[in-house]
Amino acid sequence: MLDFKPPKDSPFAIGLAKLLLPAILKVTLHDTQVEVVDGGLERFHCLCGLRTVICPNHSNHNDPEVMFALSKLVGEDFNFLAAREIFDYDQGWRGFWLQRLGCYSIVRGASDRESFKTTKSLIAANKKKLVIFPEGEISRQNDTLLHLEAGVCQMSFWALDDLVKRQDFEPVYILPVALKYIYRENIRQNLEAALYHIEERMCLRGNMQDPLYKRLGTVADSLLSTLEQEYNYKPAAGSTRNDRIVGLRGAILKNIAGYLQLELRNGQSQLEQVRILRNALDDYIYSNGDEVWSAYQKKLHDEKTTKIKGFYRDLDRVLNFIAIYDGYLRERLTQERFAEVVDRFEVEVFGKSSTKGPRLVFIDPGRPIDLMLVYEQYRANKKVAIQQVTDDVSRQITGKLDELERRRPVFYVDEG
Repeated sequence: MLDFKPPKDSPFAIGLAKLLLPAILKVTLHDTQVEVVDGGLERFHCLCGLRTVICPNHSNHNDPEVMFALSKLVGEDFNFLAAREIFDYDQGWRGFWLQRLGCYSIVRGASDRESFKTTKSLIAANKKKLVIFPEGEISRQNDTLLHLEAGVCQMSFWALDDLVKRQDFEPVYILPVALKYIYRENIRQNLEAALYHIEERMCLRGNMQDPLYKRLGTVADSLLSTLEQEYNYKPAAGSTRNDRIVGLRGAILKNIAGYLQLELRNGQSQLEQVRILRNALDDYIYSNGDEVWSAYQKKLHDEKTTKIKGFYRDLDRVLNFIAIYDGYLRERLTQERFAEVVDRFEVEVFGKSSTKGPRLVFIDPGRPIDLMLVYEQYRANKKVAIQQVTDDVSRQITGKLDELERRRPVFYVDEG
């Protein structure tokens, strides 16, 4: 398993980052504004000085910056739990700064004991609130949630167990938070340009007068056909687009599992399988047998490592399409939903997504959940209590996202 990266909170680094935050939001995040909805700050300040795990939805890769902006707005510093692989980006420099901004690592889908221990310790110490994204992955969907992982509630109850053993009966709270991204202006022209660049790269010569929705569907079918051919996946006759998407993801995962000689169990979600396979790749690539391996064994290991590193891209591809389904746009053809799908296609075709326009991010804290109120139930039946709290978090965030959608101005993409 990858080595643990502990938090190394630096008041200087945190203060500097908060000082530079307006410029970061303006330049790095392409003119993003952050706004806490009416009453949200009051609900947050009710938890001043109390042990709190903040659980936001995770629809966008800029969510950590948005939560850091919230810490500045409320006048507090937070700790953050982040995926272990992120700490190795940019030759390790990103991890260097993340640790000093209060972040620490977790290997998702694995029993990361050092991370669990640190989480319990941070909650018990109550020096800072702790931010954990319970979806575990970036959903890339602004209106809906992925299935929430129960690990956040489990670790919070573990911390409460330790406190009770110490005769400390102060509560531990979980605070659901909804993050909602909207574009502050009509971005249709930018969506048309982004879609045109994808069509151009894929050599699709469609009718530019066709509705954007129809053109996007043509791109989707072409992408699916190309990837099905690449992975030697043949969908059954009459398969719907949804069937093809799910089947293709399964074929990619099965191919990786076969190479690694791992068996994926029935009943596992494809998201769980991604995490299992990624951990297996990490375990192999970062295994260190230098002290016992011969030079020839090291050479063979390096050759295989080079080959299996390509599987990371395959797993990223599965994640890019993990929550997408045919009909997502038809349900509500807002420019935000359309942009989300275009972003996915840009990542697939170009390796990154483009900026579509200036954004506003609404932050809406929910009702704090006092774990002490369900602690007796937890002691009687841990699984039921953990699921009950997890479901409460999910319901609150989903409800807040729906409320935010109803209250804001909407630009629709014309189907023609």
